[in-house]
Amino acid sequence: MKRDYIKVNGLAVRCYEAGDGPPVLLVHGAGAQARLWRRLMGPMSSRFRVLAPDLPGFGGSDYCPDINKVRDFAGFLAGFLDAHGIGRASVVASSMGGWAASWFALDFPERVFKLVLISPAGLYSEEKPPMSVPQVISELREQYAKSALDIEGMNAGAEKELEKAVETINSMDARGGFAPDLAGRLGGIKAKTLIIWGSDDRVIPVSYADAFGDGIPGSTVSVMPGAGHLPYLDMPEEVFDLVAGFLEDADSKAEKGPSLLY
Repeated sequence: MKRDYIKVNGLAVRCYEAGDGPPVLLVHGAGAQARLWRRLMGPMSSRFRVLAPDLPGFGGSDYCPDINKVRDFAGFLAGFLDAHGIGRASVVASSMGGWAASWFALDFPERVFKLVLISPAGLYSEEKPPMSVPQVISELREQYAKSALDIEGMNAGAEKELEKAVETINSMDARGGFAPDLAGRLGGIKAKTLIIWGSDDRVIPVSYADAFGDGIPGSTVSVMPGAGHLPYLDMPEEVFDLVAGFLEDADSKAEKGPSLLY
């Protein structure tokens, strides 16, 4: 897996890349960074060209004062693909990244081939609310102290990058950037979509899986028993099987080709 820094819309962005084949963009959440995809990137790189950036304000990427809300990340993702000479890609995205990827699919539909949303944010129910931003930050600190640091390569600079993420999250939240805004809009997503959720998700209850599934036309929902908010960490092999099978199904093979994917 290659690590590099590239310029995207004037920002220095740290990204990871591996493999050859149809491009797949991995988008992390607010409580993560690109390195957390390591367990998925390895097996996926045997079939795909996999690219995973640190979003602006996270990991090793510059902070961007122009990103005030989650929807603003959609423009960044378009610029990231441009920087790699990619016109269209499949997108696999988690939590806040799934929220951003939903907007990417809405605002740039011609650039998304297939969409995989893993425990995405962006909806709100008073009956079963997701964690608040302060709760997410508390959970983030706990995870960095435990499971995240068990992943190879996560120890170097982890504490500094944690504080950077907290600063970005708090700054966006202060500007209303985490107000859920996908209700009534999911029907506009045209990309074929797979939704993956952990049954034991404490951050965003699994009941939201049906809300996303009902909202996105023709989507498929897969609930993983025993998994938490980040199933790709809890059950990487199972998530890989689901994602690879979805991206490589018969419909995809019938449509593959340089004019469509690159």
